[in-house]
Amino acid sequence: MKSRTALASLHAAVLLFGLSGLIGKAVGSPALVVTCLRSLVGAAALTVVLALRHEPMPVAWRGYSGRLFAGGILLAAHWWAFFASIQCSTVSLALLTYASYPLFVTLLGWLLLGERPRRMEALACALVIAGLLFVVPDWHFGSQTGIATALGLAAGLTFAMLTLLNRRILSVVPLVPLVTGQTAVAGLVLLPLTAGQLSSIPARDWAWLILLGVVFTGLAHGLFTASLRDVRVAVVGVVAALEPVYGIAAAWIFLGEIPSVLMLCGASLIIGASCLSILPADTRGRRGV
Repeated sequence: MKSRTALASLHAAVLLFGLSGLIGKAVGSPALVVTCLRSLVGAAALTVVLALRHEPMPVAWRGYSGRLFAGGILLAAHWWAFFASIQCSTVSLALLTYASYPLFVTLLGWLLLGERPRRMEALACALVIAGLLFVVPDWHFGSQTGIATALGLAAGLTFAMLTLLNRRILSVVPLVPLVTGQTAVAGLVLLPLTAGQLSSIPARDWAWLILLGVVFTGLAHGLFTASLRDVRVAVVGVVAALEPVYGIAAAWIFLGEIPSVLMLCGASLIIGASCLSILPADTRGRRGV
């Protein structure tokens, strides 16, 4: 894949990730049902991606089956918290509170793994905290906005936990098979909790949820991983930080969710922190796009 095509694929993938929140707002089904069906349909779509790329699923997972299962649980919790946050408030608030995950990655790495934060990581954490103070209009967790904030932060925390969990697995299992396996686990774990509600899902929601699984999960991950071979890691990190930008812009255009000036200021700080947290470690001695 040529570098420009790879970069375009990367932006398309991140755009699809950012737009997935709009589907969560469009459907009337509970967040648990949305998460379950996204996982099951997404796992099926990702299996097709693997088949097209002639990339087999690892059979024994080389002793990592426990982490695969734990990762599926964390993925289910992450997606549920994200979609529940959207349904409680706005797409913008959910995306920006979820975007706090670099803060949690740094803190968990420090507390659990003894990885002392570098200066740039500490600065990124400070920017995330400052950005959240701008973004969140109401920190009273008994209010609807407060509940949405707590759920968005929970989405960021669980994604950070998943990131740390997958760090060592990715040295053994390629990204797409890993995501496919964990996505399947997420759907299967939630299936007993949602089976009784599936028959009452309206046809309109089925259409949206199949689209969410096939396009915004399977295709998006396929494009994302295909671009990794020709795009520098630092560039991947910066483009991935644009996910809330794409999501907020789409929510503004299609849902009429007009962000306040304070929210835009906070978004700038949080997105800047995401870029800052990856650039120092990844830009040294790298070549490419």
